[in-house]
Amino acid sequence: MAPHHRSCRLRLVVALFVATLALTACNSAPSGPTGTFPATVTHRYGQTVVPEEPERVVSLGYTDQDAILALGTVPVAVREFVGNRPAATWPWAVDRLRGAQPQVLPAGEVTPDAVAALRPDLIIAISASLTREQYDAYSTIAPTVAAPDGVADFGTPWRDATRLTGAALGLPGEADRLVADTEEKFLRAEEDNPELAGGTVAAVEASTADPGSIAAAGSKDRRAQFLTELGVQVPAEVDQLAGDQPTATLNAEQLTALSQADALMVLGTESERAAVTALPGYAQLPAVQDSKVVTLDDEESAALAFATVLSLPSVLDSLPRRLGRAVDR
Repeated sequence: MAPHHRSCRLRLVVALFVATLALTACNSAPSGPTGTFPATVTHRYGQTVVPEEPERVVSLGYTDQDAILALGTVPVAVREFVGNRPAATWPWAVDRLRGAQPQVLPAGEVTPDAVAALRPDLIIAISASLTREQYDAYSTIAPTVAAPDGVADFGTPWRDATRLTGAALGLPGEADRLVADTEEKFLRAEEDNPELAGGTVAAVEASTADPGSIAAAGSKDRRAQFLTELGVQVPAEVDQLAGDQPTATLNAEQLTALSQADALMVLGTESERAAVTALPGYAQLPAVQDSKVVTLDDEESAALAFATVLSLPSVLDSLPRRLGRAVDR
């Protein structure tokens, strides 16, 4: 074969090899589903239009990263909430980071300048409790999605948060699928633990407002809403004391509001759980006397505090069974 022809063949083989490598790399690179744009999202401050698929999403809400990650997008920044975990991300969502390490925004004040420095093209602030003034400021930086209308601050139900995020990412159908899958997990947990139906469980933790008191979840609290999705009731007196607030703050004299509970679910960090059990009058509660207390560890407590489409399934395999045994004991 002539040298010229051998050279041409060699170049062709090399070109084909390089092309094959490039194709393999493209096929193996992790990527989320492609959304449909422009996308329009309706929330408490009106409508936000996301003109094209965002590449730099800032998760400004305290728990918004879970739905964003579940929908296949890795934010460039997430907000600290609880636990001081790497990338402010708990185990139920870590794999969704795909090795990335988003910048962590503080739990305290985050200024518009700090967000602008991240060069976002979408800001998800569903669980950020934005005022109108804050929303307007962030909206000058990038399209911003706030909480839905008609819900309390930090009280957006996980279904609504997932669907709002899905709308912003141009993936409403994928968001609906995630919601349906999680609803199926709740239904299965309820069916597998029939003793929960009609039971009364009080979710309690140490009060941050009063160190000598207990915060008990009313029906507007997302921890209590987790229980009601399993067919469990909130103690009526606790719900009455909570009123329009998510929780009722109970001092030692008011702990009798927990007496009608078939079981207690104690949340928080180890020190916070210890503060609950040390409160005068706690040991005399009927549920405590009957050993009908379910104590959650740090991760389980955080999962219920996040109350997201990723965190809730992480406890649905074991927690309903433990609650069922306590209620039925």
